[in-house]
Amino acid sequence: MQPHNLSASWLHQPAMLSAEQKQQSRRHCGFGCIFCGCPVYQYFQLEGQTELLAICPLHQRQLQKNLLSPSTLEQRAQHPINLDRQHLPGFKFDPDRRIQLSVGMNTLYADLPDAGGEHPLIWVNGQVFFCLHADRHWLSFSFVLSDAQGQPLVQVVQGELQHCPAGWEFSYEVMTLKIRDSQKRLVLTAQLCNDRVLVTKGLFLDPHKDGFAVEGNRVIAMLDGQKGGEYMQRLEPGRYQGGWALFNKVRYPELVMPGSFAFICATKRKSL
Repeated sequence: MQPHNLSASWLHQPAMLSAEQKQQSRRHCGFGCIFCGCPVYQYFQLEGQTELLAICPLHQRQLQKNLLSPSTLEQRAQHPINLDRQHLPGFKFDPDRRIQLSVGMNTLYADLPDAGGEHPLIWVNGQVFFCLHADRHWLSFSFVLSDAQGQPLVQVVQGELQHCPAGWEFSYEVMTLKIRDSQKRLVLTAQLCNDRVLVTKGLFLDPHKDGFAVEGNRVIAMLDGQKGGEYMQRLEPGRYQGGWALFNKVRYPELVMPGSFAFICATKRKSL
């Protein structure tokens, strides 16, 4: 997605931002959209203000159509919803409490360092397709969604939406992120909050079509675009540095897996 100006002159999207500026904005906004808490957003700036605001694609569209007033925007800029919550969870986690991570019906529990760090949830042949980041007891997310040919379609880096096809829709309700393509078909469903991450829909393939397809309760390992096996109803109650990994040893004989993953599909199947 390229930077663009909203229709209102009092809000714009800066073209160049440093990593430090983005980090400060995430902390200021509670690691989510100032309106709804959605963990996928882009950075905007009010006219005459230096503070960056995280705004999700849904509320960007509402602002473009003048469905939200300047006063509503200014109120949320001062009181982002994730920092204003009394009882509903945002993305601030308890460092003494383990976070439940589930892909389909496969589950593990992660311990994230409170000061900072990350936990790769889905790893394929050296590429991380879904990752949790910890920052001062707060969570943010990075992920890449692909098509059936292994071409990246959606790219999110620590919450920032960096690439997405035109006409795709995002929603975040009851702590569940949903992404639909231009034909209104679901391409991602993931419950994201401060104590659990549950992915039930998504395609995570590299350019060789190795990876994982998540469909409801099923996690399907894909090798060269063909089904290589399924993972269902397995519980791993340990402490791991990673979640689900697929490692094609024939294609990448020199590659070394980082850390310890709870679920590993290490294949010696020859490439097509």
